[in-house]
Amino acid sequence: MGSAIKTFQVFNKGNVPCEKNLPCSPDKKWKASKGSASLDAGQDNTFGNVRASCIAGPCPFTKIDSSGFEHGGRQITVSALDWSDTATFLLEAEVFHTAIASNVRESYPVIFGRTLNFTLPPTQEGVSLEGEIDGAPMVFPLGPNLYLSWATCTVRTNADKDKTTVYRCELKPGYKF
Repeated sequence: MGSAIKTFQVFNKGNVPCEKNLPCSPDKKWKASKGSASLDAGQDNTFGNVRASCIAGPCPFTKIDSSGFEHGGRQITVSALDWSDTATFLLEAEVFHTAIASNVRESYPVIFGRTLNFTLPPTQEGVSLEGEIDGAPMVFPLGPNLYLSWATCTVRTNADKDKTTVYRCELKPGYKF
């Protein structure tokens, strides 16, 4: 049926000893902060292909808890632990409604300044970006080399059990969203 996205931040200050003030980093050395986000698919809808990732800040010093969305469902929640400076997270999911099947999935990116961010489940195929230029719809296939004439794209696969693919495309000079 579509997709849903939500960003959230976990505010923290890095390099502060934990001193037994919970929460702490996994090694119990540094003060940490927790944050979360939730989504509701609506009546008679469910979420599937749910993924969460850190998209900005000191991502190596964060941990995402996927227990609130690992089975999908109408309502999903993600929480994150951050034991360094403030970090930004992205929660994305496909919304399903019993209907005629379609092979096309639409997902909407999050745009921060000159950077476009989105994630896809490991089953994704044929990634394309759709945009509008001077009022005309355009489709830009991303391809295996992540080549776009108007942006520089990178991709990484999260180490989580779902192997979510995280895409980040930064506009080249002279282009704007």
